[in-house]
Amino acid sequence: MFYKLITACGHMGAGNSFERVWFIKGSNPITVLERAKRLPRVKRKETSLGIKLIKEISEEEYINGINSKSEAVKILLNG
Repeated sequence: MFYKLITACGHMGAGNSFERVWFIKGSNPITVLERAKRLPRVKRKETSLGIKLIKEISEEEYINGINSKSEAVKILLNG
């Protein structure tokens, strides 16, 4: 199963964060939640309050999401 997550991230001070989209494979939403709590920069890891959304998606959406993130990184690195 494939999931799209939106998390509150950043070390921008108390109450300040930005939302980040992650694409994760997992057997069920609970295992995905546990993995999400260990992702870098996710706020409030101990309470799971930094996890804004966990949504099951299709394999095609997962692949498109991963590819779009890769393209964004290439554009940032290459100017």
